[in-house]
Amino acid sequence: MNNISISVPYNKQFVSENLKKLRLSHKFSTSEVAKLIGKSRQGYVNYESGTREIGLNDLVTLSGFYNTSIDVITGNPHTLANDNILSFRSFENAVDGLVEVMPYSVSTIHDDVICYSESDHKLRFFWKTNQNQEGHVMMFDYYDKTYVSKVFLKPAGGGHFYINNRPKYFNKAHAENIVFKGVLMADLNKYMNIPNFLNRGF
Repeated sequence: MNNISISVPYNKQFVSENLKKLRLSHKFSTSEVAKLIGKSRQGYVNYESGTREIGLNDLVTLSGFYNTSIDVITGNPHTLANDNILSFRSFENAVDGLVEVMPYSVSTIHDDVICYSESDHKLRFFWKTNQNQEGHVMMFDYYDKTYVSKVFLKPAGGGHFYINNRPKYFNKAHAENIVFKGVLMADLNKYMNIPNFLNRGF
């Protein structure tokens, strides 16, 4: 099983995703925001990519510019904390059959999972992250539309992804409009419908 990189510190990850969402929602380029805070374009892009921690002065300036609180910029953009835990009676393989083990459980304490209904019989689950995980299927926004595909980025900028098995190419400037939402972690194929099991709503 492949391991997913989740080593990005939470504070930088939250700030980077919130900054990018705020900028795109106000339709500004990275160069325009960089000029506002007196940074080079690359200096500001480092904030959005999470490679550099934003300074307090820049944080205050941007919160005033976007007319929002610092808490909105630094807070977790995903978490809706709760204590819901769902446990399943569980079995594993043994030498001569199956053996019951401690129950597997699903917790929604951090609301870090996105469910995508690909069809009536297939659900795909994504772990929320705003970082591209190379070689993995990603869910992401591109110019206000949401897609599911591997994203191939070139070292010099630009790249491509796939829509209905056809490549969609983008250049370095257009890459700034990609907002990653999550990385694929599991698929579930439903072979029959069970009342109240993995249905929409409550």
